[in-house]
Amino acid sequence: MQSEFLKSLVILLSGTIIAQLVSYALTPIISRQFTPEEMGQFGIFQRWLIVISTIATARYEYSLPLPQKDEHSFQLYRLALFTSIITVTLTLIIGLTYGLFLNKSIDYFTWIILLVIGILGTVFYNIGTNWAIRNKQFKLINSSKIYNSLFMNFSRVGIGFLNWGKWGLIFSFLLGIIASSLNFFKEFFISRKKLNSQLSKKKMSFLAKNYKDFPLINLPHALSDTIRDLLIALIITDIFSEQIFGSFDFTYRMLRLPVMLIGLSLSQVLFNRIATFKRNGQKLMPTIKKIFLVLFFISFIPFSILFLFGEPIFVFIFGGNWAESGKLSEIMAPWLMFNFLISPLSILPIVLEKQRSFFTISLISSISQVLGFLFLPGFFKNNLDGTHHVFIIMSYSQVFFSIFILIYIFRIVRNHDLNILRTKYSK
Repeated sequence: MQSEFLKSLVILLSGTIIAQLVSYALTPIISRQFTPEEMGQFGIFQRWLIVISTIATARYEYSLPLPQKDEHSFQLYRLALFTSIITVTLTLIIGLTYGLFLNKSIDYFTWIILLVIGILGTVFYNIGTNWAIRNKQFKLINSSKIYNSLFMNFSRVGIGFLNWGKWGLIFSFLLGIIASSLNFFKEFFISRKKLNSQLSKKKMSFLAKNYKDFPLINLPHALSDTIRDLLIALIITDIFSEQIFGSFDFTYRMLRLPVMLIGLSLSQVLFNRIATFKRNGQKLMPTIKKIFLVLFFISFIPFSILFLFGEPIFVFIFGGNWAESGKLSEIMAPWLMFNFLISPLSILPIVLEKQRSFFTISLISSISQVLGFLFLPGFFKNNLDGTHHVFIIMSYSQVFFSIFILIYIFRIVRNHDLNILRTKYSK
């Protein structure tokens, strides 16, 4: 408990646990208020939002913990905000023009306006989180997570009684993201005053070039993941149905909760620590090995239980409408267990400046997922269990890719540590 790393992780985990306990406690109520089709419609909205939010900042928010000087980091903060305002404005103009040109209904225009509001909130949340990581303001991140969970989940329960369908899910999501962004909005003005920071186009341009790997490499990498998720959503909806996609999306979110509960908090603390280690020329492998082993031991039993008994567990907790989600949880448990193992470690290629090669690996994985969901259904169209066969093949193919990614991550960490030893001996 004397470890600063462990203390920071415990602080972050405490808020994350509270946030996720609220979500776990209310999800059995929410799942009985909304159908898989409605969850699927919301899932597509959320995927569009994530894709555009990823483009908006050009991934400069992930560079905030890296500069030596706070002033330089804050200029990158401004740069991420600037690119976001441009992206949001273009999204609004293109969306409204497209709707007017095709004479779309009022539902479409409502969808576009809510999408833009959600992008703004998500962007500020993402940038603010990384600024807080730099400054070790983990309690601030904590409170934002709790606000997000409380506002989103309790409003979702209340709105569920109004039978607003997908709109209720969207409104509650926006309420949560706006509530969680307010702390970061306030912190932005506090930091600007504290640093006496003036907008400097010259410094911003210099820093943009110095950290160009984030828009040039890390952004395409992130987009390969987010666009993959969007395309998979559209493909499953088109080839199977909104109900199947809703079941898949619900399963994916439930099995990714451990990533949100532990993996995200761990990666946020790890980002700060690994960046510090790299600046100070310290070895990384001992820390990475410990983290991986802990993640494996805490994930093996729960994912094994889901692998064996996912369907009855889902029906009991979430209701009869989610039996298909339970079946998919059994199929996807190995895939998402490896996803849980990789998630906190995926920041290592960013810190170690290996985004280019990591992007290539992730791009191959993303393409394989999209092509799999696009073409595999044709081979099982006459099979009653064809849907499940598709998901089985996709799940185990991603297990294979995950193992390969883990090998790659440990290899770049080993090479980093060897370079440190060579530098010391050369002196």
